[in-house]
Amino acid sequence: MKKLVLFIAIFSFFFLNEKVEANSYQVGIGFNYFYSSLSPHGRWIEIDDGFVVWKPRIHNRHWQPYAQGTWIWTNDGWYWDSFEPFGYVVYHYGRWHYDDYYGWIWVPDYQWAPAWVEWRYDDDYIGWAPLSPYAVFNVHSGIHFSINFSFPYNHWNFVRYKYFGHQNAYNYYAAPQYKERIFGGTKTRNDYGYERERVINRGVDLRTVQERGARNLQQRELVRKDVESIGRNSVIKNGNRIEILTPRNQAQTSERNFSIERGERRSSLNVSKVEVGERRRNLDNAQPGKV
Repeated sequence: MKKLVLFIAIFSFFFLNEKVEANSYQVGIGFNYFYSSLSPHGRWIEIDDGFVVWKPRIHNRHWQPYAQGTWIWTNDGWYWDSFEPFGYVVYHYGRWHYDDYYGWIWVPDYQWAPAWVEWRYDDDYIGWAPLSPYAVFNVHSGIHFSINFSFPYNHWNFVRYKYFGHQNAYNYYAAPQYKERIFGGTKTRNDYGYERERVINRGVDLRTVQERGARNLQQRELVRKDVESIGRNSVIKNGNRIEILTPRNQAQTSERNFSIERGERRSSLNVSKVEVGERRRNLDNAQPGKV
């Protein structure tokens, strides 16, 4: 009996400690923040059994996440510096899924990271693709998947090392007809950690990237700052310092008029296996001061 009590106590300690750590870096962020930030750039859709996602308003059928931007090495690992107006949200929170009917859709989640991607590499190329909604982050063990899933080769970006980290690296991405061959010759690399109450995306080791051609990369300091409100700039770059502005107390303001469309058909996303995301019932039941 004493052993059982001891086991329960130890289990409870680690479980509760994990929850505290995971939530400590997302204080003040709620669905309101996502809704107000992303609504001008796309649609909110209830795709399946109350499961809410965001679809960007993009007319280029070849568009995909984590393409228009560049990689920066920081004290928190690889940071995706997006050139898109919605990038400060969807490349640092949440997950992406590709649906044959809806196209690319973003699933909200409240844990911030420098980027949420998978990596692949060999001697010539480095590549990345979004983490799917089946990818779950654990502060003790990093990324694990609720089902065995990885995006197919056509949803990956590959670039030679000498262009990796360049401002115009997207001009040098491998052409679609070469992606399958490159994908087959690369190996996967996911290295997420949790330090200083921050998610760390180490990805492919910096030294490996430098030795294979990206010699001009320099580390920059990534700093997160809580502010009362955010203007047009949520990311401020000053020399080797990158400041990420996070609105304070967004989770304490209730948005009464969420405009969420009902999906025309069910999505290919298996929502029963998704541990991240937002449910419509949570939003419908929102009370002042809660989300």
